Amino acid sequence: MSDFGDGVAMVNYRSMGSKLILLSVLALLMAIPALFVEGLVSERSHGTADSTQQVAGGAQSTLAGLPIRTVDSYRSVNRSLKYVLLFLGLVFLTYFLFEATTGRRVHPAQYILVGTAQLIFYLLLLSLAEKIGFDWAFLIAGGATVGLLAVNASWVFVSQREGVRAGVVFGLLYGLIYMLLRMEQDALLIGAMASFAAVACAMYFTRKIDWYGVGREHCRSEELFES
Repeated sequence: MSDFGDGVAMVNYRSMGSKLILLSVLALLMAIPALFVEGLVSERSHGTADSTQQVAGGAQSTLAGLPIRTVDSYRSVNRSLKYVLLFLGLVFLTYFLFEATTGRRVHPAQYILVGTAQLIFYLLLLSLAEKIGFDWAFLIAGGATVGLLAVNASWVFVSQREGVRAGVVFGLLYGLIYMLLRMEQDALLIGAMASFAAVACAMYFTRKIDWYGVGREHCRSEELFES
């Protein structure tokens, strides 16, 4: 029984490298549905503009038929979609680091659910921004999504402590995205620095992982030889 458990542990340990590659591909694939959300933003903005023009009769207080606040909301939602790949990648990377440091494996299906929650965030953001403006919409949609991801982390890793850690990390991440959207002139610099810091953290927390499992396999061979 011990030999079987060691063998399973070795396989899981050796699969971490493949897991990281799989998550990278998964993030790319899950970014594709964001294009449909972007199309929905464009469709609704034009539809709302047409309706407003008919009601207001082309009043000068509107920009392309839309109130200024509504224009800003649609533009902000559209800009947030430009960072969807970065967003997905950082959240997946966070879960992967929790997985690597806790030793508890997360199934790819669970990553898909996490990615789906993030895509639904954009739908919530769009629908709320039309009613209450972008800032409040981001606060409500982002808060709900961060809460869901934190609770999910506590379920996945069977630890309230990990759930709290996830809540803090994802809260900072959503705050970063909001900063990127509101600081247009420095968005590229902030995004590049944040990405660099994320990769640096990933390198640090995974520095002791034997990606090929060679070390474990060598130790296991020595144990069998000695016995």
